[in-house]
Amino acid sequence: MPDDPSAVVTALRDTANAFSTYQTRTTFEENLAPEDPETTQLRKACRLLEACRTLRANDGFYTSVIEMSFAAVERTLEFYVLSQSTDTIDNFQNHEYAFDRAAALGLFSQATCDDLYQLYSDNRSAAYYRDTVATQEQAETMFTLAVEVHNFTTQFLQRTHECRCSE
Repeated sequence: MPDDPSAVVTALRDTANAFSTYQTRTTFEENLAPEDPETTQLRKACRLLEACRTLRANDGFYTSVIEMSFAAVERTLEFYVLSQSTDTIDNFQNHEYAFDRAAALGLFSQATCDDLYQLYSDNRSAAYYRDTVATQEQAETMFTLAVEVHNFTTQFLQRTHECRCSE
């Protein structure tokens, strides 16, 4: 067996340490706070959409735009569920939960949430793991879908003031 590169081992140790102590830190990403999980999920979605905008402006990066757009949809649905129920962030142990709960709580119909989840389960990992290559059309339509879900949700809840997409 070869010796593992010391730079990788050191980076792995440092990263594991950073993640093991993040709950005790007081400096978090701007506008995100662990004591406000619903708004944090919304603003994580805002950040993901902003990252997509940045990548799209630099031409390409279709795989990353698709991945982050799917994540933005999921974070937006989590925001909705957390703000409309007694669910906690710990309830989100699988990806389907946010979609099912969003339907149960009346954000979209069950059929639309099922279609959103089917799109997610059929295609999210495809851009990363299959022998396919993401296309511009897929990235653009997925980003548009993520923005529409995000905008509708914040307007539906009358919480656009919490959104940081326009900053």
